Parts: sequence; C-alpha cells; structure tokens
Amino acid sequence: MDSINQLDQALNKLCDEVQFDVKWYVKDLQTGESLNRNGNEIGPSASTRKISILMAAMKYVNEGKISLTDEIVPDSKYFGTHSGCFQHFLPGFKVKFHDLLTMMIIVSDNVSTGTVTEILTLDYINEFCQSIGMTNTNHLVGFPTEQHLSSDVSKVNSTTPNDVGGLLELIHKSITDEEYTRKLQSTTELCQLAMDILLAQKLNNRLPLKLAAPSAAGPQEGNVKVAHKTGSYQTGYSDSGIIYPPGHEGVILCAYTDNVPQYLDNGDSGIYSANNVMGSLALECFLHTKN
Repeated sequence: MDSINQLDQALNKLCDEVQFDVKWYVKDLQTGESLNRNGNEIGPSASTRKISILMAAMKYVNEGKISLTDEIVPDSKYFGTHSGCFQHFLPGFKVKFHDLLTMMIIVSDNVSTGTVTEILTLDYINEFCQSIGMTNTNHLVGFPTEQHLSSDVSKVNSTTPNDVGGLLELIHKSITDEEYTRKLQSTTELCQLAMDILLAQKLNNRLPLKLAAPSAAGPQEGNVKVAHKTGSYQTGYSDSGIIYPPGHEGVILCAYTDNVPQYLDNGDSGIYSANNVMGSLALECFLHTKN
C-alpha cells in the first residue's frame, strides 16, 4: 500500500474511534496528493474564518485603502467577547492596523476581528472569498455573539475544510510564485507577513499538540513549524493550518469537529478529546512525510 493510502486509512481510523463527528482536508504540498473526509460539507467556520479575513485585509492594504501603520481606536462595543486580550484594555486605546491583524490571529482576539471586519465590510470579505474560489464560505456576521456560536449554518459564519485548505495553499505558494500572489490580489511581502503571523500562533493545543513545535523556550533543532488558526463554538472545535516538517514542503491539514459532548462516556472532557484527535491527525500527517 502506498503512503497516501496508508495516511487515509490512519486518519479515518482515528475519526471512527471517537464519539463525535470529524471532517478534514489534507494535502501533501510536496507530492500534490490530497485527501478529505467530508471535505465539502459546510459547517461553522468559527475563528478559522480569520485566515480569510487576514488575506482580505492584505488585499485592502495592497489597494492603498489603509496602511499597516494606520492607528485605529477599537470601538468599546466589541469588548463583550470571550476571546483575546484587547477586551481587558481600557477603552480609547490606539492600535496599528498591523497589530490588529496580528492579535486577530495569534490569540484570536475578537475586538480585533470586529474592528477589522467593520473596516473592510462583510461584502468586501465575501467578494474576496468568492474571487479566490472559496465558494462554500460565507461571512454572515462580523462580530460573533452567543447566538452566533451554534452549529446552525444559517445563523453562523460557515466554510468547508476544502475551502480553507485551498486558501492555505494559495498563501503557501504566493510567497514564491507571483501567479498565486496575483490570485490573492496582494504582494509577496504582504503574503509573507500573513504567513509569519500564522506561524506566530500562540494557541497551540490542537494541530501542534503532539509535534515538536517551537515553544516559549525558543526554536530548537528538529522543530516542526505549524502556520495555523484555531476555532471554537458550542459543540465544535477546529484547527486549520500547514505543518512544516524539516526538509519537507509541507502538509495542509484542516480539521473540524462537531457534536462534541461536554463529557465522553469514559469521563474525559469533550474538548480534551477533540484537541487530542486533532493532534493525532497532525502527527499522522507528520509521520507520512517520513515514509
């Protein structure tokens, strides 16, 4: 059995063994081979949507509509959030647009997300997504409230593993190939910045969970870099990114769980099990690159 079929079997076995739904998209960027498990099934995007907001923002910057160094005062209406750091700041602080984008990704800051989305507009973000082929992605609301954290795709921001995987591939290729930079309607420098921000992710308890990823102690020889963004809602947890094993082009993995119970039959918490299965999926993708 060849390596990609072995990977397919290993990933599906992991998903079949858990008490909740798991869907995913995988692509080996070195061989071009791809796999998916219900990869075109539309579901809540949660905060993985912020990858497409990030790239829409880079397009907005490239068009000269805003500068990365422009200072913004976030509206206090966005402070009622469960995610990020800026909600704990005193109202009236200024932050550069660059830093809003960074915090939106690396700590999933929703004050940043609401502010960036208001600047760009939902129409602009959705038009961008459609233009790059994310045809099953919809940014319905700019700032998620409690009612927008459900699994009902008619009420929430939504996407598919395949859509997010396609976007990540564009970002990866845009850094070295201007054809893909043009598809993102951006520049090489802005695409590299987006990649650097994704690599700076601080929420590393899902895809990087079982990998020797860089830690607070700093990078070490043999580290596996992961450029990624997590997401969460009431019954689901997700993580989408690119795993970069040393000496390999990279593997895209977009993993989405749903119908996760608060506690499993064995007493483990649902979020622990969801994080664990995503970490196991990523580990199998890493091991695949060694075959």
